[in-house]
Amino acid sequence: MNIENQIFRSCLSALVLLSTLEGGVSSAQDAPAAIESLIRQTRQSVAAITSSGRDGGTSGVGSGFFVGSEGYLVTNFHVTGEGRPFTITLPGGKKLKPREIIAVDRESDLIVVKVEGKAPKGLKLGDSSMIRTGQEVLTVGNPLGLNNSVARGVIAEERQLEGRDMIQVAMPIEPGNSGSPLVDEGGRVIGIIAIKSAQSIGFAIPSNTLKRLLANPDPMSIKRWLRIGSLDKRVWEVATPGGSWRQRAGRLISSGTGTGFGGRMVCLSTAKEPGETFEVSVDVKLEDEAGAAGLVFHSSGSDRHYGFYPTNGALRLTRFLGPTLFEWTVLATVPCPDYQPGEWNNIRVKIQAHEITCSVNGTEVISLEDQELGTGRAGLCKFRTPSAEFRRFKIGKEIPSPILAAGDREKVRKLASEIDPRRPPSPEIVESLAGYGAPVIRELKARSRELEKEAFRIKHLSTLVHQRLIEKSLARILGKPDDDFNLVHAALLLSKADNPDLETEPYLRLLDRFAEELKDRLDGVSAPEERLKGLIIYFNSDLGFRGSRMEYYSKANSFLNEVIDDREGLSISLAVLFIELARKAGIAIEGIGVPRHFIVRHKPPGGKTSLIDVFDKCKMITLEDAARLSGTRLAEADLVPGSKRDILERMVRNLINVATLEQDIQALMRYLDLALVIRANSAIDRWQRAVLRSRTGQPAGAASDLDWLIENHPEGIDQGSVESLRRRLRAQGF
Repeated sequence: MNIENQIFRSCLSALVLLSTLEGGVSSAQDAPAAIESLIRQTRQSVAAITSSGRDGGTSGVGSGFFVGSEGYLVTNFHVTGEGRPFTITLPGGKKLKPREIIAVDRESDLIVVKVEGKAPKGLKLGDSSMIRTGQEVLTVGNPLGLNNSVARGVIAEERQLEGRDMIQVAMPIEPGNSGSPLVDEGGRVIGIIAIKSAQSIGFAIPSNTLKRLLANPDPMSIKRWLRIGSLDKRVWEVATPGGSWRQRAGRLISSGTGTGFGGRMVCLSTAKEPGETFEVSVDVKLEDEAGAAGLVFHSSGSDRHYGFYPTNGALRLTRFLGPTLFEWTVLATVPCPDYQPGEWNNIRVKIQAHEITCSVNGTEVISLEDQELGTGRAGLCKFRTPSAEFRRFKIGKEIPSPILAAGDREKVRKLASEIDPRRPPSPEIVESLAGYGAPVIRELKARSRELEKEAFRIKHLSTLVHQRLIEKSLARILGKPDDDFNLVHAALLLSKADNPDLETEPYLRLLDRFAEELKDRLDGVSAPEERLKGLIIYFNSDLGFRGSRMEYYSKANSFLNEVIDDREGLSISLAVLFIELARKAGIAIEGIGVPRHFIVRHKPPGGKTSLIDVFDKCKMITLEDAARLSGTRLAEADLVPGSKRDILERMVRNLINVATLEQDIQALMRYLDLALVIRANSAIDRWQRAVLRSRTGQPAGAASDLDWLIENHPEGIDQGSVESLRRRLRAQGF
């Protein structure tokens, strides 16, 4: 879930930014007409700039803006980097190509770029020597990748940073704002955002510094500028327009799409094919199996060649006779279990006269004859959007196989199995393996992947067994009459499902100690109201339990062990502890679930009842207060006490909601399993679990849930959808 958590954190960062800017972001509804016009004018001239890092990946997103009428784009030097590729994207999504570097000032952190084609209308440059403290300003940029975001603020002061004149601004500045224009009330650029110092504090380069740079241009072609990752023209020739070919650490990286059909990109070796009999080989790794990339051979130009490449998990051989789909002929497409998705795969083509033999990782997959194209040049190709990497491209009469022979593979695996996991491999084993040459590395890595997959399966099995043990323990507890089972113990088991190391007994003993201490405090107190008051003081002041307001949606608020440890939680988890202490002290307290909240009611025999909001320091509340907390109208008849099973079901329902919000499929499956232990006839949970099981490789379990739904025909479930999914699984043999 690392990647999902990363995306979730990015979304949260964006939301935090938006809330930070709530008072400073302009909109068409609340801005004066002049400000609205100024924002619209500025936005049209601002672009997003994405630069490439040294590893060939995206290093970040910044901003830039156009000035004048010559198609000049201004940004920070640190946004583009030195000699690196970068892309320019206009607000509507149109991309512009850099044509020329007009001027660079590394010390001042400025660069001016001329773009190809028609550029948006440029902004006017103001006189930064005329700015004043407190002057209102705005900027348009791409903070945290949120394109075309507007922020308003004021000039705080003019300062010197490391010998440079800078303008300090008080406004929200985030990564991605670098290179944004700082605009005055007249729409003139008086600075270029460059540095974020602290929350809502940033610095801008004065516009007069930019004016001096524009007055002293030093033009340089973009080809000359792009030194990092550029291909060696003595070895490679890019044969198709569009996309990008770069080299890094012995790898060729192909990204973007070509301008022709299918986004085809071709890069040819400058070496000619050595006659009618030869071999060509390369290692290829796809960013995504929805893409396609591999070898070309017999090429007589960008459009005419053969191509052998992996695509969608299969291997394909195609004859290309032109730029259009109608001139492409798929000669063969075959699946191959030896192909490893997401890994480096060696693909090879052997040509003997008109016979073409294709293999992947040493396994022959295609062999056929085709005479349409003659000898030419070989190279690399890529299709569609996902990027691809290549390494170890070779062409020759005969190329040594990078794959060990079957007998040698067995010997290598036997040697690897003799390693003692408690100490480093012996020099003798290392020397023996090194004797097989470079191909042994591929075999050892393949074996390592197999062991990692096996370890993952065993770890997953351990998780399933743990879950099953929790379910069986919970079922045993719930097998007792509703008022007889230990609600705290059952709630702790819900926590243990996520935390296998959790021991429930220490928490149960701790609750017993709390109860004994409370009973000692109440010794001699007989009036129900006074006993309730003593319980509230002990729960709030002595134990320090409180409602969680800062991290309301945290799972920790639903895990009873963490509620006890941290002394904070949701209304229902706090109520469970409050009810348990009251029960042990002989105080009549019952739990009542209302929409969006959970309250308790003190109901002494023959005495006056009272409602209590445990979440809000055990505050006494009225029926009207309860209605306000729930967001609905409530009558006395709506305040129905929940059974222990009802309360437990509501607790797991909270966990289901959190897992759904976090898109945590594995956690959602765990909680649905627990929900069905608590309430086996819950049709909505069973339907949801059936769908998830069908999508996560558990067709047998999905079929079982669907059979239950078909047999019991519960209300509220679309039987047509149930039967349709069941037919699909039956067609798969389940």
